[in-house]
Amino acid sequence: MRYAAYIRISSEEQIGNYSVDAQRRAIETWVIANGGVLAKVYIDEGHSGRTADRPDFVRLRRDARQRKFDAIIVHKFDRFARNRTDALAIKSLLRHDYGIKVYSVSEPSEDSDGPMGALIEGIMESVADWYSQNLATEVAKGKKERSIQGKHNNQAPFGMKKNKDKVLVPNPNELSGLLLAFESYATGNYSDKDIAHLLNENGYKSNTGRPFSKDTIRDILQNQTYLGKIKYQKYKRKSDGSRSFDEPVQWFDGQHEPVISQELYDKCIEVRASRRTHRQATNRYNSYLLRNIAYCYRCCRNPPDGKTFKYYGKMRGQSQWGGEHLYYRCRASDLGYKCEQKGVPVEILDRQIVTILMNLKPPADWRKGVTKAMGELLGDQNLEERLQHIREIIKRMDKRWDNGFVTDEQEYMEQRIKLQMEMEQLTPVPHDELEQAADMLNNFKAHWDRLEGDEESRHELVSLIVERAYVQDEKIVALTLRSNYHLVLNHKTNGPTYYEVDPLYAYGSDGDRTRDLWLDRPAC
Repeated sequence: MRYAAYIRISSEEQIGNYSVDAQRRAIETWVIANGGVLAKVYIDEGHSGRTADRPDFVRLRRDARQRKFDAIIVHKFDRFARNRTDALAIKSLLRHDYGIKVYSVSEPSEDSDGPMGALIEGIMESVADWYSQNLATEVAKGKKERSIQGKHNNQAPFGMKKNKDKVLVPNPNELSGLLLAFESYATGNYSDKDIAHLLNENGYKSNTGRPFSKDTIRDILQNQTYLGKIKYQKYKRKSDGSRSFDEPVQWFDGQHEPVISQELYDKCIEVRASRRTHRQATNRYNSYLLRNIAYCYRCCRNPPDGKTFKYYGKMRGQSQWGGEHLYYRCRASDLGYKCEQKGVPVEILDRQIVTILMNLKPPADWRKGVTKAMGELLGDQNLEERLQHIREIIKRMDKRWDNGFVTDEQEYMEQRIKLQMEMEQLTPVPHDELEQAADMLNNFKAHWDRLEGDEESRHELVSLIVERAYVQDEKIVALTLRSNYHLVLNHKTNGPTYYEVDPLYAYGSDGDRTRDLWLDRPAC
């Protein structure tokens, strides 16, 4: 039986039995003892169980729908969800619609213990839900009491720090930057974006360690904490588990001294009001074909040292004049970085991506290519022999680890992760998924034409094939393909999914041939 492991830790569960390593070891031991194969591991770190919108949890549900494994194993059922409604809905979907069994290492379940297991499973779901709600109530109560007493609950804002008594005091390394921001904005000659560039040029860093953006500056210039106040807003969730900011904000007198005068603060508020212009709402929803797909080629190839983050280089769809002019724009400037990439009208890039995909065809013998690529990866061993060999190595490593014979934790984890990644790489992609990918490429025009008038569905169609489209000036210069499409195009399983676009068919009308060159993949 192919098992998928799901591991979750929230910010307050970084140590003890809920740690990632502890959950992983317990799950791997359970799977081996039950004669199964751990096909894939999904991990969400720092995510609350009150919401189902977690990156790897979303991928888990998507892969379950595609039957990439037979069962899911967790350390405890509260890893799935602390919201009982979500837990019931998700497990019902997995078991009854997808045919996926659900097990727990440390608790009885419907699939392992029948009706009695189902009863206990339901009780544990209720306990987890009560625990989460009770904890949230107690935390909120404590935070409000601290606010009433004038104590700051969260991280100190830019320009301030906490002393040994947890009271806010000026941060001598940042206070001059804070005053520069307020005094410059009060002149009326600077925008939020201008102030962000000003602080970045003077070497200041935001609390996240990133350069300042116009959004962070806007929040700073309206933060009454600098006036000696303490902010409190009741924590409330929406139905999807995300936080609602509809609750009223309360300000209490703080124990700390003001670092900005009321007069200077009021002047900045007055300037902001004068700069605010009336904007008419866009009269229609713009789905943007390359939403979450378009990336700036310059930013991805030349990221600032030590300043990158997961989605650095992403371009954002924006509109002007009530939605009449739509374009994609690199976000680097908003985040405090410099980039020469200009905004590109959406019709230019949208036309290019459609032309590229209409000309992207798998070779006639793509099935042989997949077999050949897998053979190159395996060498002289057949697939099952290699997988079994890896499982035995992992079993021996874990046994030595569990018995204390391994003392270098970093080396153990590096080897363990490397072997797990190889197992995932060797796990065959279901044949029907490859056939579907080949059909999608061969008949892309038909699929595209069928969705005429449904822009959101066309966006989903492109997203099914393309993970990223790299943009330089007004051209798509390269793509990162989804793995199934990467395979049917007969690219190596252990090679990059980076595909350079042929300008002859992407930007002109003098040819329709395809050429792929393998380059160093952009850093992001």
